[in-house]
Amino acid sequence: MLAEDIFNMTMAMIDEMLTSGGLDAEATAEYRAKAPSILTMLQTELIGIDNRYRDKKDWVYPVVIERLEQPLQVDDIKAQTLLTNGLAAQLMLHEDKTLANYFEQRYQEMKGMFIKPTPRKPETREDLYDATLNY
Repeated sequence: MLAEDIFNMTMAMIDEMLTSGGLDAEATAEYRAKAPSILTMLQTELIGIDNRYRDKKDWVYPVVIERLEQPLQVDDIKAQTLLTNGLAAQLMLHEDKTLANYFEQRYQEMKGMFIKPTPRKPETREDLYDATLNY
């Protein structure tokens, strides 16, 4: 998924999409300029959290998003839910605090839901000390 896709979804969420389905380039220019830096920050946060549950050899190292035409490093579900809400919250921060707060709450709620460790199979452990308790 491209950063452009997340940007377009976010513009629809904050009511900047035209009835034709397109974007007004002049009205969204400031958002477009800020989006790569914000998406880099959000993506880096999510990758850092995911890396805690990976072996060091499997870590993903975030790449800076410089253009909206770049692909994202997070999976599509996280991109379409977490990144859209996080981007909307950051873009609305100076324009509509109520809307920014709403999107930030959604972002935090979804982050708690999606960023959880996957359960591992229980390990069998050898009882070296014969620690069975008999009463």
